[in-house]
Amino acid sequence: MVEAELNEDTRTTRIILRPNQSWSWRANLYLLGTLVVISFSIGFAFLLAGAWVILPFSILEMSAVTVCLYYCVRQCHRQEVITITEHALRVERGGKRPVETWDYHRIWAKFMVRPARHPWDPAVVSIRCRGQDLEIGQFLSRRDKSDLVAQLRKVVARMQPLPGG
Repeated sequence: MVEAELNEDTRTTRIILRPNQSWSWRANLYLLGTLVVISFSIGFAFLLAGAWVILPFSILEMSAVTVCLYYCVRQCHRQEVITITEHALRVERGGKRPVETWDYHRIWAKFMVRPARHPWDPAVVSIRCRGQDLEIGQFLSRRDKSDLVAQLRKVVARMQPLPGG
């Protein structure tokens, strides 16, 4: 998902990139709860039938499912914030707060769009500054990347100096 905010007074643009989330955290908890109830019911039924070894494996299985689900939900809550001002370009990555930050001088930074190597892959959007590339929006879908490129084109066109001053 690509959200762009423009502040005309300060000529600042903020682009927020987030992966698409199919389910909310609450929906994922309902799914996990349902799986736990079903798995533990089967495990207890086998325990009552005398096959006690099924229950520990059921607990181990639900622990693995919980860890995997938590990892997937955490990956869906990451985001990138690109802030473009007249003189600076800042990229921040993280979840609830920035974990990584890159600062560039706007004159030296360029947005690069490399076409996909395969028809199924999305294009690669990156920022190049002084010979180093930083890929942005790795988690975006093909449609979202095209939206990102369109937003970046608008921002770059808006930031161009006006003729005669």
